[in-house]
Amino acid sequence: MSPQAHEPSVRDRVDQRPAFSLGKVKETRARELIIRFVAGALTSVGAGLVTLAFGARVGGILLGFPAIMAASLTLIEQEEDAGEAREDARGAIVGASALTLFAAIAALTFGHMRGGFVLLASTLVWAAAALLGYVVLWWR
Repeated sequence: MSPQAHEPSVRDRVDQRPAFSLGKVKETRARELIIRFVAGALTSVGAGLVTLAFGARVGGILLGFPAIMAASLTLIEQEEDAGEAREDARGAIVGASALTLFAAIAALTFGHMRGGFVLLASTLVWAAAALLGYVVLWWR
């Protein structure tokens, strides 16, 4: 058995912090955009079929699914490496968790409080959860 390099888990801290690069956006090829478009379209069709079969409440939940995430992670893994794909997945988990808290606060408080206050409170909870996730996973 040959020794393999240690592959960090999702819970391990990494050296690179999240960043946005306009140059990377400009490097996106048509093939990558088509894969993401098809993945998103298929996810939306699937959510529509579930809505027809089980109703809007069940189908609406599926519309929150990050439709292009699977395609994006696959492309990132092919173009960059597994570490980059893992970091994007980690960021998606933090973002989805924060958004779930936004939805839960909104669902529990709409009808009991003014709409503007509900949206403000939900947004503040979302921002705090996202920031906390960033601090826990990437802050040094």
